[in-house]
Amino acid sequence: MFSEKMMKCGAHKAEITPKPEFGDIYIAGYATMEAPLVDGVHDPIHARTLVLSDGNERVVLVSVEVVGLLQDEINKIKDDLEGLGFKRSRIFVLATHTHAGPDTMGMWGPFIGKSGVNLRYMLFLRQQVVASVTQALKDMKPVDVSYGEKKISNLIQNFRPVKNVEDTLQLIQFKYEENIIGCIWTFPAQPEITNRENVQISGDYPGIICNIIEEKNGGVSLFGLGLCGSQSPIYVEQGYEKLELMVNEVYKGFEEAQRISERVEADQLEIRTRKIDLQLENADFALLQTLSIFNLPEVKEGIIGSSVSKIRIGNLHLITIPGEPFPGLINPLLKKYANEKFVILSHVNDSCGYFIPRNEWNLAPVEFLKPEKKEEFVGHENESMGLKASETVQEAVRDILKYQKVMAVSPHADDISIFSGGLLAKFAEEGNKVICVRVTDDYGDCVGLKPEKAIKRNRNEAEKAYKALGAEEVIHLDHPSDTLYTVDYEVLREQFVRLIRTHKPDVIVTFDVAPLYEENPDHIITARAVNDACWQASFDTYYTEHFNDGLEIHTVGERYLFSETLNPQVVNSHLDITEYIEKKINAVSQHQTVMKNWFHQRKLLARANQLRVDLLEEEIPDPIRVNILVRFYYSEIGASFGVKYGEIFRKLDAGFLNDLGNPI
Repeated sequence: MFSEKMMKCGAHKAEITPKPEFGDIYIAGYATMEAPLVDGVHDPIHARTLVLSDGNERVVLVSVEVVGLLQDEINKIKDDLEGLGFKRSRIFVLATHTHAGPDTMGMWGPFIGKSGVNLRYMLFLRQQVVASVTQALKDMKPVDVSYGEKKISNLIQNFRPVKNVEDTLQLIQFKYEENIIGCIWTFPAQPEITNRENVQISGDYPGIICNIIEEKNGGVSLFGLGLCGSQSPIYVEQGYEKLELMVNEVYKGFEEAQRISERVEADQLEIRTRKIDLQLENADFALLQTLSIFNLPEVKEGIIGSSVSKIRIGNLHLITIPGEPFPGLINPLLKKYANEKFVILSHVNDSCGYFIPRNEWNLAPVEFLKPEKKEEFVGHENESMGLKASETVQEAVRDILKYQKVMAVSPHADDISIFSGGLLAKFAEEGNKVICVRVTDDYGDCVGLKPEKAIKRNRNEAEKAYKALGAEEVIHLDHPSDTLYTVDYEVLREQFVRLIRTHKPDVIVTFDVAPLYEENPDHIITARAVNDACWQASFDTYYTEHFNDGLEIHTVGERYLFSETLNPQVVNSHLDITEYIEKKINAVSQHQTVMKNWFHQRKLLARANQLRVDLLEEEIPDPIRVNILVRFYYSEIGASFGVKYGEIFRKLDAGFLNDLGNPI
């Protein structure tokens, strides 16, 4: 029996083989020089789609049999699918990287410096992708998920001096009753068996194997290129006769992976994304951008915006990379997660070239170090953005594997939402657990309400606000507001130490200990007590009675400190909250009782300074006024560091130890 909570899947494939009426089509894949025109089709190429849903999240995976797709084309596809109700952040377009498809990147034209992209074909490609996704969505069925893998070490070679080899075929299968709806499989050998003289369209070994899988098993088969950087098939550039041998051997591995596959307990999708800034150090890439051969809309002062994502299905983690990572860049990060299964997908939502680890980087890349024997090759650096970009990708993958517990502590209900709502929404959306601690009952911030009613209303509004930001847990300490200076400081600090030792947060978000001109005593005392507690929670000599309750010492790794009067000299963390501004506004709007007092106090301040602010004249803070005020205030902060909306913090972490240690 299938339950309502089961994973659902829909699949479809659409042909994307260029048509004669499109005009000249250039073969892509090898050196960026005079490319041959397409003359014939060895095997048709396709866009294949899986749509996955757990009832809450919905993910689109599209595998396109082309050499690569850059951001401009990916964004157009996302624009179209967003118009059909899909979230941009849940759309993943994979290029199989076949070296026998049409030029979709501009690097292979009639002569050097002339793009080989056929605009009519690109429009057709986008239309077919959207049609495939639309059709896959129409036939969603509850599915069982299974996973299998098979090492195939005799089909891959690595000419690099450092021969870190990845040789595993991985298979994820989605099955409805006895029928296979679809699968996604990876193999880390570049699809480059067709030779440089080839003029026929082909999906290379992945495309042909996908056709065989679909014919024998049913459903739709997506291919994703795995940890392929530096790795070639043993039949590299040997033509269609060897292609058949490769297909037969890899398909045997697929069948074995299918035979030994095991069911995955999966009824929920989790998607985590890290936006990254990639430094463009490669002068050749920069020239292609300057010549408008590459159209990279997010390039700013040598920085290309991109992203790394993780899609979790049970204990399966699909990690998406916007280019071709070397095995040595990613595999060392995965070793400590022994009970999890990782599937790396390359060329996803961008094609940014090779990502090479520092210990394999060669400062003077050449072709073959031993040309006569072709034993060692160092040339991938010429097709890489640079070492900095590689290390940025590596750090993003390391970060996306970490699950953090975030504790936000503020004296009053609205402080968390106002000063750090964007940060907390970001933490929550990235899959981290957020806990909000409200120290006082907020009665002092109420206008015209009796205590019991005011306290109850503030509690309810605070919980709605924190839920809007993605908090999983809310803790109320219920000290009387605006009277923390009367509370025994030792008692208050012990409460915070206990909270830290109980919940073991990796990150604390709270008020700064040394703001400029802070006049609210609750803010000052909370800041001092929480930051003191972060220090004392890690000592076994403080509050030893905690250990009788089964608690242990705990050290908080990072602190994000905020204040309305944060000293600009200590600001060292700037956060772009543009994509979280709606959640922040929603959260702030929930604090109706506290915000009524906020509006009232600001109106009095304006009058004291002989000002009339129309937004404050009506003291009922309706959503429109809150919206305008939040956008105005945080757009000014954002403008200070070049984004639409921003938040600023004093961030405390390992400090100088960052320069001495290595990430683990």
